[in-house]
Amino acid sequence: MFLWVGSLRLGRKGWYRRHSPEVGWGDADREVAMTDTAAASRAPVHTSSAVDPSQLTALAEPIAAETGCALYDVQWRGGTLVVLATASEGGAIGVEALTKLSRRLSAALDAADLIDGRYVLEVSSPGLERSLRRPEHFAGAIGERAVIRTSGPLRRRIVGEILEADRSAVSIRIEEISGNAAAEQQIQPGAGQTLSVPFSDIAKARTTFEWGSPPNKGRGRQGR
Repeated sequence: MFLWVGSLRLGRKGWYRRHSPEVGWGDADREVAMTDTAAASRAPVHTSSAVDPSQLTALAEPIAAETGCALYDVQWRGGTLVVLATASEGGAIGVEALTKLSRRLSAALDAADLIDGRYVLEVSSPGLERSLRRPEHFAGAIGERAVIRTSGPLRRRIVGEILEADRSAVSIRIEEISGNAAAEQQIQPGAGQTLSVPFSDIAKARTTFEWGSPPNKGRGRQGR
């Protein structure tokens, strides 16, 4: 059984908007489907780390397709199962589609019994600034502006347009680049140059939205 712990009156189903600190309130607010139970205020939330995201993805993907959605990502965050979905035909995903997906998915999770104990289920769109975690995410963001942070001894922050992505690396046209002391001692490519970044070097990446910018060029090239 999944539950939602929050400020709404217990025993009520509804919607709320989650504030995005990067872009503020408004159209960028993510609509989140949720359900709460009478036990939410007193029941401990499941915190096991033994949950297999690949099993959850295999369960959620066909359900998303049946409800007219495209599964973007599934993440287990220590007691919260986050399911991100987009519209299968492109464009913005609506509240009705997210509600339908949430209800179908909750029933399937109960039947499959993949998660022991109580947990939170959060179903939402990825948002205007979405996390890029897999090669298909980068392929779907070609033509968009992104921020990439690398790991390892030469830690760098790279801002630019995603030009290409395959199974091993992403190619980005640099707008800004900075790094730690070790990286600054190396010869860095400059603005306007293209850099290939192996996925194995990427610690975190996301698209970045600029108000007043034209529609994202990468939307029609989703690699899912």
